[in-house]
Amino acid sequence: MEIWKDIAGYEGLYQVSNYGRVKSFYGSGKIIERDSDYGSYPSIALCKNGIHKSRRLHRIVAEAFIPRPMGYSEVNHKDMNRANNSVENLEWVTKKENVRHAISNKPEIIAAMNHYNTDVRPRPIAQISLDGTIVCVWKNCKEASRITGICYKNIYQVASKDEYRPGKTRSQAGGFKWEFLEKGAEYGT
Repeated sequence: MEIWKDIAGYEGLYQVSNYGRVKSFYGSGKIIERDSDYGSYPSIALCKNGIHKSRRLHRIVAEAFIPRPMGYSEVNHKDMNRANNSVENLEWVTKKENVRHAISNKPEIIAAMNHYNTDVRPRPIAQISLDGTIVCVWKNCKEASRITGICYKNIYQVASKDEYRPGKTRSQAGGFKWEFLEKGAEYGT
């Protein structure tokens, strides 16, 4: 049986069901489709007082239906299917438990983690204006992202010339070009 509850902070405006569906009360109370896949997680755009906020669907369901133990900050998909947001498939876990669950169910994640830790994280990267002037040299993509607010995946894709979609590469991120430097390069803001 489908059970509906108000979404915290959006009472009277939106409800979520134990099946992972969202209903909007702007208008007739119709079921709304997920807005997008934010980081490959289904998300919903919620609006209150003219302010739009995108929220991951699995967190909305967990917050509404599953008591959150102290110290548990992440929501795990038990079956590893991010599109299955029914309450029976979700559980609150610690970050460590979430990583262990992912590794035990998808061992190929280790290769991606190793790639990140050996290739992406430690490499200095130059932030370059569109006219070719070096703006700053950062310790790594994460540091550049943290300080500039530009998505580190986008920064990495520009510097590594990786495809973000088949046949498509990024030439800039956040209005800048990005290039990896040799390890040992000096960096700073």
